[in-house]
Amino acid sequence: MVKRFMSISPMALNRIGFAILLFFLSGSVLAQSSVDQVLQQAAYDTRLSSINQQLSYYRSNSFKSPAIRELELRVRGNNFDSSPDNFALRLGILNPKERTANNIFNVAKENYLLKTKDHLLNEILSEKYNGLINNFDLVITLSLMQEEKNQIKAFELAQKGILDLNDWIKLDQTLLELGLKQADFESLIHAKNSEFMINDSLFLNVDWDEFELVSLDEIKNTIALHNHKSFFLEVDLASGKLHLDRLKLNIDYAESWNIGFFQAGYDMDGGGALKKQMDYRIGITIPLFNEDKPKLKREELKLMGTAVELKHLEEINVLIDRQRMKQFNDLVLRYEMLLQKEQELSNLAAAGVDGIDGFLALSKYMTSVKKSLHKTNIKILLLYIEILEKKGILGAEPYLNYLSKELNPFTFN
Repeated sequence: MVKRFMSISPMALNRIGFAILLFFLSGSVLAQSSVDQVLQQAAYDTRLSSINQQLSYYRSNSFKSPAIRELELRVRGNNFDSSPDNFALRLGILNPKERTANNIFNVAKENYLLKTKDHLLNEILSEKYNGLINNFDLVITLSLMQEEKNQIKAFELAQKGILDLNDWIKLDQTLLELGLKQADFESLIHAKNSEFMINDSLFLNVDWDEFELVSLDEIKNTIALHNHKSFFLEVDLASGKLHLDRLKLNIDYAESWNIGFFQAGYDMDGGGALKKQMDYRIGITIPLFNEDKPKLKREELKLMGTAVELKHLEEINVLIDRQRMKQFNDLVLRYEMLLQKEQELSNLAAAGVDGIDGFLALSKYMTSVKKSLHKTNIKILLLYIEILEKKGILGAEPYLNYLSKELNPFTFN
């Protein structure tokens, strides 16, 4: 009877992989970083700098339109040999509709910048989450390789002295093949480390040792909580841009009608009392003709086309969202099937198997199932983050660590 498989807990598996990964990072000694610290770095991404500068400018300057469009001083003389004898001050009055349209546009513009910032933060956080998941994938994959080697070594040690040459060769050959596969994977890790170093060095030394990963049940609950909302950040941002363009067109329409002027004058040759030397004039533009009308109508037609495109974009997002949910449900079904199979094989291993061939076959089968289970889990995590990103959830307050077991909140320093 062959000795049963060694049982290694998920936490221990994390520690094994983490310790091995640290060994390959020893070339560049880095302080350990937590998952929260990686996520918090999103706030310092340079892509947010431009938006923050624009917001700061908006908040520190007034964009309210004045009531007076222009102020003009007019001087008149009877001929070139005489001194000026007629003075007038003309006030060009701003169309009240233009003033209102400008003020509405400026408020909407600031809100759009805030929305754009949320969109960018959401996108950057998604990149951070994907980097974390890929890093976690390396840790666990390496752990599974080491676990398989440890099981065979433990069996070899337990059977020491009773193995014949053929059985020893089978075990040693298997260990060699596993060692070569692990060496290839270590080369991949070095390549990934170079990529991480370029993008974000915090990924290189994430502390997964005590981190409790979000459960499948919590993932399903979180997706169900937000999936009923027919909201997509991409559509919302495009809708905000269309709204701004419409408000800008309102300004253009208002600007195309100059309502007139008010003028107060003083004539030095008027004689008599001061009031007889004063005069006033009022000019009112009659909007029968507008040279800007063709251009404005073209802009209006363009916005109508944009609105149709926006509707199409929304329909596409709804369709893709359904496809994501189908993919997610398929992955969950696959995960549950593999989990059940892993339990069956664990029970079989606990009961014990006869012979070297039986041990190696079961070991290989169990490792294959565990790797498939892990890869399916990684796909679920990546799709889970993608679903939340498209819904604009990652960058929405309160900020939550969607990889943590309790979806713990975190703050940007």
